[in-house]
Amino acid sequence: MKGRGVIVLKNNIMLSIMLSIMLLTVFPVGALAVVVDTISKSNIAKTYIYPYEEDDTESYILYDDSTKESINKNFVALFINGSIIKNANLITENDRILLPVRILAENLGAQIKWDSKTGKVTIIDAENTIELFIDHKNAKINGEKIDLDVAPRIFNNSTYVPIRFVAEALNAKIDFFNGKDLTQQHILPRMPHVMVSRYPSSVEMLSKEEAIEKVREELIVAFENKFGEFIPLAENEEPSKEDDKAILRDVITNLNIESENDRYYVVPVMFDFWIDKYTGDIYTFYNGLRMSINIFNPYAENALSFAG
Repeated sequence: MKGRGVIVLKNNIMLSIMLSIMLLTVFPVGALAVVVDTISKSNIAKTYIYPYEEDDTESYILYDDSTKESINKNFVALFINGSIIKNANLITENDRILLPVRILAENLGAQIKWDSKTGKVTIIDAENTIELFIDHKNAKINGEKIDLDVAPRIFNNSTYVPIRFVAEALNAKIDFFNGKDLTQQHILPRMPHVMVSRYPSSVEMLSKEEAIEKVREELIVAFENKFGEFIPLAENEEPSKEDDKAILRDVITNLNIESENDRYYVVPVMFDFWIDKYTGDIYTFYNGLRMSINIFNPYAENALSFAG
């Protein structure tokens, strides 16, 4: 019996080896490794903003971890892939925006090398290598010389680089919102900000139709928890201005996407509803004296409370 067990064991080992050889013959090395790209949730829930005003009102951003960042008249916020970056400390020089290189590179998954002797910053990202030189307007992308509008420099012990040049060299999309012109691409009104985005091409984005249906489903849950069965508003039915139930039926029946940015679809309800294009998460945005962003919970008792 003992000898038979050894023979069986040897046969199993030989079978495993043969199967491995067959798999490697059919599928080259690396072909069996299936990589599924995912998009992390954004960090915007529970964010409260008092935008800068020309008066004595304190202006600041209160983040979800209760930390506070002051805002002054020169403040420019930074969003990367729809998440707000705390203490990004962007600066403006000759109408060009600079930021600490580490913030941009790390959030886009690139590597950084710093040569203190030559004052050279090297950013390595997939097949691209970007070289910048402190206080010099010449740079290189994969060895090709490029002239910059503004030179990288050291500020507050951080290496600052021109954000547009580096973002585009990393194949990212970049948009600037001046805080006023709502025809410009933006995430928030009333606060200047830069949006940098780069998403894996393999990740599917929600369509507009899918986003609207997702909002509608959650609003119907909230409606039925408060009022009972939801009945869509008929085409010839006009809701009374004093009838909250009828007004909500009208809104839910006729949802539409008013605008969008790189990360969110914007659907006006009573407040704006933001739908994450990649995760499907739904947020409410209130644009009052204090702007607020919160995750929408259709089961919450106050889910349909939209008082200003």
